[in-house]
Amino acid sequence: MKYRVKLTAKAEADVDSTLGWFQEQRAATAGERWFARLLETIDTLQTHPDRCAIAVESEDLGVEIRELHFGKRHGVYRIVFRIEKRDVYILRVWHAARDRLSPGDL
Repeated sequence: MKYRVKLTAKAEADVDSTLGWFQEQRAATAGERWFARLLETIDTLQTHPDRCAIAVESEDLGVEIRELHFGKRHGVYRIVFRIEKRDVYILRVWHAARDRLSPGDL
């Protein structure tokens, strides 16, 4: 059974911000590769998104959110998402070095 994967406006803004950073660094080609790998990783959530760990903030926020890590070394991002029936909502694409999510971040 496949899930429908949808990005929220905040997740889209996260992606746009990261791509903007690549542009500022004059690394557009690297940004394109990052974006392609991100989409490939997000697409894996169409099947068995519940395989991913529950995010540490889940209990504090009072809602079950999960995370899928993407990237390597200093470039690891957390794809933070929520599962509702047959839909997966990508809430944030959050750099792993950032602080934990708070209610205002969702």
